[in-house]
Amino acid sequence: MGQYDVMQVCLNGHKITATYASNPEFRQAKCDQCGADTIHECPECGTPIRGEYHVPGVADLTPGPDPKDYCHECGEPYPWADEAEDFADVDASVLDDELAARALSEYEDGHYQSAVRTAFVVLEERVRDNGGFKESDHGADLMTEAFHPDGPLAMGKTEAEKEGTMLLYRSAVMALRNPVGHRFVDEIDEDYARDVIHTVNLLLRVLETNS
Repeated sequence: MGQYDVMQVCLNGHKITATYASNPEFRQAKCDQCGADTIHECPECGTPIRGEYHVPGVADLTPGPDPKDYCHECGEPYPWADEAEDFADVDASVLDDELAARALSEYEDGHYQSAVRTAFVVLEERVRDNGGFKESDHGADLMTEAFHPDGPLAMGKTEAEKEGTMLLYRSAVMALRNPVGHRFVDEIDEDYARDVIHTVNLLLRVLETNS
């Protein structure tokens, strides 16, 4: 049976050594790449960070494992864990039920442009249903007619508020939905898709609150 050595990592995620226990000569108090302090235990529970796996009688010539983002014992993130990556996850708990059912699987499968397109389909269908529009009504024209100060879904107490709401929905379709609806867009990545889905979710929430 083999056993894990201990890994030493700087607070920014640079691996110092994967053999902290067996080769103390490789230890460093500071990272030689960025100057950050180093650790070899989970700051939350004190469990040694797993390093190289040693098997008696077997010579391992590989570079060894890379640092993990989460402690294998307590599950807490290490200091270098990519918080931006964590945030890239869509928070399904706050999503509109239909939006989650239709767009979330595409997002999770990495089909980001399709997820954005689907999110706006959900929004358009909701606007058509709530405003009594035909299936052929769509896009920016639909939003203009629906949320016009004299339209069936007009929102706000003043003319300025009503016009602002109309422009909000119309602009969202024109700026966020139209590009992905008509061509392939290289800039549609995980972060962008997440933000658009949550934007559509807000528009759906405002729509339902005022319907």
